[in-house]
Amino acid sequence: MTQLRFLGAAALAALCHLPAAQAQFDNPLVRQRADPHVTLQPDGWYYYTATVPEYDRIEVRRARSLNDLEKADANVIWRKHAAGPMSHHIWAPELHRIDGKWYLYFTAGRADAIWEIRLYVLECESDDPLRGPWKERGQLNTGWESFALDATTFALNDRRYLVWTQRGTERGLKGTNIYIARMDTPLSIVGPATLLTKPEHAWERVKYDVNEAPAVLPKNGRVFLTYSASATDANYAMGMLTARADADLLSAASWTKSAQPVLASSAANGQYGPGHNSFTTTPDGKADVMVYHARNYADIAGDPLKDPNRHTRAQLVHWRADGTPDFGAPVADRGKVAAKPLFRDPVTDGAADPVVVWNPDRKRWWMFYTARRANAPGLPAIAWVHGTRIGIAESADHGATWQYVDTADIGLPAEMGGAEATHWAPDVVRAADGTWHMFLTVVPGVFTDWKHPRRIVHLSSADLRTWRKPQPLMLATDRVIDASVVPLPAGGWRMWYNDEVDNKAIRYADSPDLHTWTDRGKAAGDQAGEGPKVFRWRDAWWMITDVWRGLAVYRSDDALSWRRQPANLLQVPGKGADDEVIGGHPDVVISGGRAFLFYFTHPGRRNGLEKADGPEQRRSSIQVVELTESAGILSADRDAPTRINLIPPQ
Repeated sequence: MTQLRFLGAAALAALCHLPAAQAQFDNPLVRQRADPHVTLQPDGWYYYTATVPEYDRIEVRRARSLNDLEKADANVIWRKHAAGPMSHHIWAPELHRIDGKWYLYFTAGRADAIWEIRLYVLECESDDPLRGPWKERGQLNTGWESFALDATTFALNDRRYLVWTQRGTERGLKGTNIYIARMDTPLSIVGPATLLTKPEHAWERVKYDVNEAPAVLPKNGRVFLTYSASATDANYAMGMLTARADADLLSAASWTKSAQPVLASSAANGQYGPGHNSFTTTPDGKADVMVYHARNYADIAGDPLKDPNRHTRAQLVHWRADGTPDFGAPVADRGKVAAKPLFRDPVTDGAADPVVVWNPDRKRWWMFYTARRANAPGLPAIAWVHGTRIGIAESADHGATWQYVDTADIGLPAEMGGAEATHWAPDVVRAADGTWHMFLTVVPGVFTDWKHPRRIVHLSSADLRTWRKPQPLMLATDRVIDASVVPLPAGGWRMWYNDEVDNKAIRYADSPDLHTWTDRGKAAGDQAGEGPKVFRWRDAWWMITDVWRGLAVYRSDDALSWRRQPANLLQVPGKGADDEVIGGHPDVVISGGRAFLFYFTHPGRRNGLEKADGPEQRRSSIQVVELTESAGILSADRDAPTRINLIPPQ
């Protein structure tokens, strides 16, 4: 196991009255669109608008599903003026249907005074807001002239309200604040504005004093008002105000403010600066959905306002037993659909036994694998799986596609086989001091039978390319293979491996430092197996082993006592390219609360050719599938498209 994330995803899902599986969002929904606003109308369409990165126009899209917004036509309904009001910084459009008309509230500045930001309104009398026509209805006056933005409106108890962001005139106020007022028409407010919230907590005042982007969700007899705070980089976060639905919403005393953010950056999920949200529902109206923007990286070069990669995302709103929302953490992007096959070695065509790690120097994901000599001519049976080197492939798109890099530079002395040694089944982990450690199965030469020693050798590296200081481990016997090394929560390390002498049982050993190992005995011996892979996920330990009839799965609460589930993974052949056979010898990467199973196949060993021996039967491919867990049982649908998004570890 190479990447561990200890996330309580199951606990979060349990808070939701509606299973999350009923609403899967293909995040990001729309790329390079910030400040998203979505409204689901009685005609069954989602209408969507958002800030475009050029800040020069307003677009409206519609789709039957939130997942279809990316490919929906972006209809430009209005463009900025050449000069004067509404000629610069076109921001934060919101689309509302009020009394049979469409209204679009937005923010704009002036080309000659770009920070003279004000609120403006467009109106459309047509039923179809994509076609218009749209009329400019001018500035929405708030009662005083200052920097103002991010207007939203909602109706409750036969009253309509405007909530917006503005610099105040009150003594001592800094930055931007959020106000509320009654509306007498969709174009105007009546009566004085009430200050609801100002930047006061430390998390609201990072780089700038900001409260902005209000969004309103009436639910469970209360009104929940979210807002965003601080600079628009990774410090951006969401806060919340709460009032009783029957209270005087124009009285600041009716509202209670959360002291901590309710949604903030999540390094574990690869989401940074979440905020400026809106609320909608699933098509059946049974679950609430929060739509917001975030980036998938923390470091921004230059002004964050000039970085275009705030993408629109969505996730279900979960509800606590007391009727208050729990937004959790911004969910990880689902990612691109992985290639099938995921990877073939272009040199030997025998990629097997994958292990996947993040290379921080390259800022890419790396895959180490056994490069069997599948296409080498004239090699007898068994010899072709000897003489192997460890191949390296690289992914620049979070695991969806991979390209060949080279073989690892592994130095072994003559007593371990030297340059003629066979390299099998690596596992790679990183220590706290930043050094890399490989646990490699080494056979001292090339053989045509299985009667020779096989040892697990420890090597170290500073760059993941050059591996030195080989140290054979003293384990149960001299025929051990397939190490899986995992850090333990209380400190130290544990290794699971295959003992070929003891009916190919899985044993384990412990180490305080990755160098000195003490064998602890048998972990699983109920059936023969190899290639153990151990990982922590969903509040449990899991071990997957290759039993040549697919992959056996074991579960444990303490990483000591293991229980095998009835069904094997990948025993039933798939239907995809190079996947129509059983799967073997896996790795598992936990990322963003999701689990991805990397495995290899022998595509030519099908249709009665399982025992044939030629290049087609010898070649192997790497595949990937997402794991799912239900009631303590793991499963994998290898025929479903696998969306993968491996997040760099922090």
